[in-house]
Amino acid sequence: MTGRLARLPKAVQRELDLIDSERVVVAAVLTITAGDVTRYEHLGVRFENRVITIGLPAPPPRICGTQARRNLDGWDEKRKDLPKETRDISSWAPSWHSSGHHLVSRTIEAWQVTHHAARLLTLSATVLEPLKEAAIIRFRIDQPLDRKEPNFANDLMLNLRLLREAVGEARIYRADLSDEDFARLQSVDWELLPRGSADRVLERLGNSGRVHSARMETACERLRVLDRLAHDGFIVGHGKFARYFGAKFGDRLVALENLEYGNALYVFEDDWESLSQLSRTELIKQRDARVRRIPHIPGWQSAIRQLLRQPG
Repeated sequence: MTGRLARLPKAVQRELDLIDSERVVVAAVLTITAGDVTRYEHLGVRFENRVITIGLPAPPPRICGTQARRNLDGWDEKRKDLPKETRDISSWAPSWHSSGHHLVSRTIEAWQVTHHAARLLTLSATVLEPLKEAAIIRFRIDQPLDRKEPNFANDLMLNLRLLREAVGEARIYRADLSDEDFARLQSVDWELLPRGSADRVLERLGNSGRVHSARMETACERLRVLDRLAHDGFIVGHGKFARYFGAKFGDRLVALENLEYGNALYVFEDDWESLSQLSRTELIKQRDARVRRIPHIPGWQSAIRQLLRQPG
């Protein structure tokens, strides 16, 4: 007996619709800092000699959760989509007026059960780009999936849940992407999200690695401030910019925050994508007229509003 066929969520189907390949793979690209390494040590990620390293491909360990245990041990699926079946069950019961026991049998109706064997899927990791006490790492479930296979939807959802449980994020890519291709994909470091997408920005920030709750609360507060302004969409970073978020104001201004170093808001005029690649120290040293630094001191909200009111 095969398991019930999964129905793909709309978000998953939208990802698939953007991929022009019959074969896909589940992967995630994360920026991991030295402070984040402990979260991924069970997957073979280490910080040694000020460099982040990775281990050999292996199944996610049981400590990851339910999906990892199912991958290693298999599982039983109760089939509530099928009619119940009758079963005879027996048990020993104490006999009246004696110290003995007697066998009692009865017939019950129970759901049918499908057993799924262990998959033993492995998770591999590759350092796409070493950074200063950090690295951009590609995690992947090493099972290319063919859309034409009858169990494609089930296998895809299992792999998505397995990787998401292990690293906190999972997306769908062409199966023929090499590590060099994954690295090139990270050159698209910024994503523009429409107004009203504050929750999606916070989700992206949370998936960028271990983030202290206090920082997420601060990010939420500052997003609310930006959202009250007449912006044209949120900006959230990927890859090496995974801790950046902000808002775009027409074609003239971009305001960016950094989740790690959140002591100031930076407002860029022109060529913001190039300027934002500079470190905080470099930005301060440059004193570029196209970059405005607004420290988070009392009145910073008024300062950003005043700057936005200035003519272009």
